[in-house]
Amino acid sequence: MAGADRISGLHDSILTHILSFLPTKDAVCTRGLSKRWRNVWASVTVLSFDSVDFWPDDISSFSFRSEMLERQDKFVTFIDTVLAARQVQQVDRFRLAWKYQVRNYPPHGHPVRRWIPIVVQQLPRVLSILLQPRLDRVDIIPEPIFTCSSLEEIKLQVKNRADHSIWHDRLNPMVVTLPHLRKLNLGHFRIEADFMDKLFLGCPILEEVELYSCWLDISQISCGNIRSLVINGCYHSRAIEVLIPSLQNLKVTVMCSQPARFVFKNMSSLVKASICLLDLNDVDFVIFDFGAEILAGLSGVTTLDIVLCGWRAEDMLKHILWTCPHFENLKFMNFESFDGCTPCTADCIDMVDRLVQHSSALKGVTVYGCQGDDDDEIDLLEELRKLLGEYGILVERHQGSIYGSLNELKELAHEHMHLLQSILWEPLDEDGEGEEGEAWWEGGAISEEEEEEGEDEAEEMEDGDENIDEEEEDDEWK
Repeated sequence: MAGADRISGLHDSILTHILSFLPTKDAVCTRGLSKRWRNVWASVTVLSFDSVDFWPDDISSFSFRSEMLERQDKFVTFIDTVLAARQVQQVDRFRLAWKYQVRNYPPHGHPVRRWIPIVVQQLPRVLSILLQPRLDRVDIIPEPIFTCSSLEEIKLQVKNRADHSIWHDRLNPMVVTLPHLRKLNLGHFRIEADFMDKLFLGCPILEEVELYSCWLDISQISCGNIRSLVINGCYHSRAIEVLIPSLQNLKVTVMCSQPARFVFKNMSSLVKASICLLDLNDVDFVIFDFGAEILAGLSGVTTLDIVLCGWRAEDMLKHILWTCPHFENLKFMNFESFDGCTPCTADCIDMVDRLVQHSSALKGVTVYGCQGDDDDEIDLLEELRKLLGEYGILVERHQGSIYGSLNELKELAHEHMHLLQSILWEPLDEDGEGEEGEAWWEGGAISEEEEEEGEDEAEEMEDGDENIDEEEEDDEWK
């Protein structure tokens, strides 16, 4: 009891700081401790709302949809009550995570559209919104977010639960004025050139940008002040030029079904680049046409990460090494493999050798996440050490991870499959019949005759490959 009295005797600023580490639901519960605590929660500058806090541990325990709706309505009512009780109190950080939405809202009547203007008036520094609405093509993100002068960090991810339209929500604010914004994370949006132009003009000190599973309907990313760029599992049907002379760190995840390429230019400040090659194991076809340009613009890096995921990821790596550039400043090279891709094969050893031969300043190679038993890993390290020892290059094995999570890679692959379904072909009708869809590469459906012609051309290309002179090093990579 004495300990509790000492805590209650602390200054309000200390108590609110302690409560800021709790979910807002738990912070509000402290009002029942005593009269001293009754209004302390209302001055906490960190608001964190998560729909999971209002659901049971086992969601499958719900027997009726009405019970699910009741839980969701309690979550909405709770946020309305908290925001109303705070009135003009300032907010430093606002976080909203809302999954498993079961109630349909009209396009402009989603509760988020009334919450955000209230929060923006309280001048937050950090804003994080992760939503999973029930319907597709809902206009949830309100305009005031893009004109809040106090914001330094923004994270917006709106993943629609509809099977065929999960990346179709456009970000199209009339004006973007975020003078203090430094970090931006966008997920599951359709990003167009007009928005990118407004974004870079309205965010003069923007330093970090992450695009996650977005549809990039743009041809260029050009900015003079960005230092870190992450492009994870984004779809784009045309080549995108990336021209950012201030960029220091780059991370790009490319799918085997990616129909267009990234072209990196004017990357004079780039220090570290991470390239993840992700094979969709459930896809029978491979488009994969991003070409060798993805490495050509990275020749000035000092650290290069290569992450392989999927059993065809090695073929993807071989594809981008058709014309391997000379890495004049490369000192450290890191490899990681996931889910069926093992760097223990002779082809992969040859690809490492090719990279080493084009990296005169290389000092060390580190292998992460080898698949297989201990004998396989030992054999791999011995083979690499024998090969690279001739160049005086140190080879090590690391227990950590470059990418961080295999689950994240699998989620990207799963979402990309839905994206291909929504873009390449129309959804099935009630009878399971497929309507005549439009293919992005032709602007119309592919006929059987066109498909047969494509197969004939592929056979001719294979026959031509057999005649390549293996003694010519560059040609054998083609």
